[in-house]
Amino acid sequence: MRKITLVLLFLFTICQGYSQEIYFLTGKNYTNYKVRYNGSETVNPLTKKGEGDSYEIGLAIPIKVQRLAFDNNLNYTVGLTLNQYNAEAGDLANNYVWKTEYIGVQNALVYSFVKSNHLDLAVKAGVNVATMLYGNQTINNSRFDLNKQKDFNGIVVSPLLGLQAKCNLSEYGYLSLGYNYSRSLNLTNDTNKKVSFLTNQIVFGISFELY
Repeated sequence: MRKITLVLLFLFTICQGYSQEIYFLTGKNYTNYKVRYNGSETVNPLTKKGEGDSYEIGLAIPIKVQRLAFDNNLNYTVGLTLNQYNAEAGDLANNYVWKTEYIGVQNALVYSFVKSNHLDLAVKAGVNVATMLYGNQTINNSRFDLNKQKDFNGIVVSPLLGLQAKCNLSEYGYLSLGYNYSRSLNLTNDTNKKVSFLTNQIVFGISFELY
């Protein structure tokens, strides 16, 4: 508890006195499923990339550390996310469809390598921790609930890397376009079957400065 308090005090110290931003992002996830059995990784050759929605609302906090090269160019973001990770597979005889929806919390560091009054280009690295709200698998005309499947439910961690471009909407508002790539890991799945989501994400956003 003492360590957590010290970390919170440190973040408050380096961020106080500087404007923060509230942001909202929405876009699309393009996901492939990768499956491992007993440590051997395979990809179903019939699997097609699925399309799902993505939403995030959160806060961007400037990290101000004087006398360092990245002063005024580094932000910490924390947001609440809702992501759909869907996929399809099939052949002439069978058709498979997976539809899943996860709610989570995403933490990231955003470093601006180009920063001006009108344009901000940045790289992004973070991690999303989520759990499933909804999931089903459809095989032909039969539907199966995924909420009881350990390879889909539980705690899912998704490290991510991305790029972001942001431009002025007004004096205190901004529009953004971003791309993120992530791969999930289920921390609570203790079975021999491991399912990972490999996701390319395109997001559009709007943000406003807070004082």
